Amino acid sequence: MSEINFFIVNKDNDGRRLDNYLFSQFKKGIPKSKIYSSVRKAKIKVNGKKAKPDQKVKDGDKVTYPLLVQKSNISDSPNLQEHLNLIKNSILYDSKNFIVINKPPNYAVHGGSGLNFGIIEIVRKLYKYSENFNLAHRLDKSTSGCLIISKKMSSLRDIHKQFRERSIKKIYQCIVLGEWPHDLKKVKNKLDTKKVDKKEQKTFRSDSGKESLTTFKIEQHFDKFTQLIAMPHTGRTHQIRFHCYDSGYPIIGDRKYSNDMSKTLSKRLMLHAKQIEFQDDGEKIIISTDDDYGLSEFRKSI
Repeated sequence: MSEINFFIVNKDNDGRRLDNYLFSQFKKGIPKSKIYSSVRKAKIKVNGKKAKPDQKVKDGDKVTYPLLVQKSNISDSPNLQEHLNLIKNSILYDSKNFIVINKPPNYAVHGGSGLNFGIIEIVRKLYKYSENFNLAHRLDKSTSGCLIISKKMSSLRDIHKQFRERSIKKIYQCIVLGEWPHDLKKVKNKLDTKKVDKKEQKTFRSDSGKESLTTFKIEQHFDKFTQLIAMPHTGRTHQIRFHCYDSGYPIIGDRKYSNDMSKTLSKRLMLHAKQIEFQDDGEKIIISTDDDYGLSEFRKSI
């Protein structure tokens, strides 16, 4: 059973928003994204009940919370300057509201689980007054490509609204093992995700799962492989990876959804978020990447 801790709200904090109260209690030791996630998932409660971040706390309220992992200090990381330079050179778009970077493969989007830092910690280190910078969405550690970071809470709410309304368009490139059929243009099914151990989770088909849809377009057949364009219309965990695997064509380098051959052909997962389209202050923004971090080289090497 996980350890539960609590705060008792005093008179000085009477009437404060729950999120601001929590920020003041945890200081900078816990990422804000972790606090918001814990409130949303009812891991943090007020008087034993689920609460919202903007709920006003009162004198005497009991705020319970689980053990939250202390954030490591990025400054203690070896080769920090190399990481800073790499991510700085990966910035594709920078406005008053958002940053878009071309995330390299094998970088987690945030620190934790033994990591001193992830992309968001590096970006915050690169910018002054970056305390409110937050991930707008996520990419798997092994996936490269377009990643949006919001610079303030108002822009985070705006981009989350765009995701909920499914107005954001994402285009991925991937290389799969096998000759993808010309008539397989979409994969639609219900998916669920479960933890297989403390650190790993896996997606699978389930009648009680959430609807998922990915459309596919063949770019090129070569040797025993196919390069595809994949467009997810829903945002389920590992959606593209599972849809390819479940269709019989696992993505090269995928060690989670693979057969013996596909996972050994490349050290990196051949999945790249090539393009993203979203609104920034009412203006349509389309960001595309030039560097696919090795997909083109793999194709040329065959």
